[in-house]
Amino acid sequence: MRPAIFAALIGQNGTKGGSIELDLHEGATVSLCRFKGAAVDQPLRWRELLCRRLFQLLLVLTMIVTAELPVSATWICDGDRLTAEPIQLGRDAFGATAEPIPNSADGTVPGDVILLSWRGVTLQLPRTNNAGAPSYTDGRWWWQVEDPEQPDFRQRKGGIVSYACSPEE
Repeated sequence: MRPAIFAALIGQNGTKGGSIELDLHEGATVSLCRFKGAAVDQPLRWRELLCRRLFQLLLVLTMIVTAELPVSATWICDGDRLTAEPIQLGRDAFGATAEPIPNSADGTVPGDVILLSWRGVTLQLPRTNNAGAPSYTDGRWWWQVEDPEQPDFRQRKGGIVSYACSPEE
């Protein structure tokens, strides 16, 4: 390769190895390309990368620590422990609205779900759009807490099977 072509590739003026007129920090190296911005200051680059990673780690830790844990409740239904954990997804689906969301009851909106854990099974039931106390169903299972002392828990299995529930002591 001719010296003039090589000098042009590495960004030097002329064939005598002129300066590329770029202020480099101590330890910086000039890359073998013709762009002045390609000069790399390795210690500065690593420092920026480390700071960026530390910031990301702190952001994730902050989100984990401050995340609201859903409130769960526990009942005894048909002799076995049942836990109910509401998950609010509906507000996220609607986003910001100028007017209030219709059919909001007890802090829930259509689109929210409830996780029921009972007899080794976890059911994720979506909230219905029925008026009154929030109810959840997937067509087979039904859950509603109109009276906290006796929630309504049913299953469609040929006919309707109702399970007697009472608060856990």
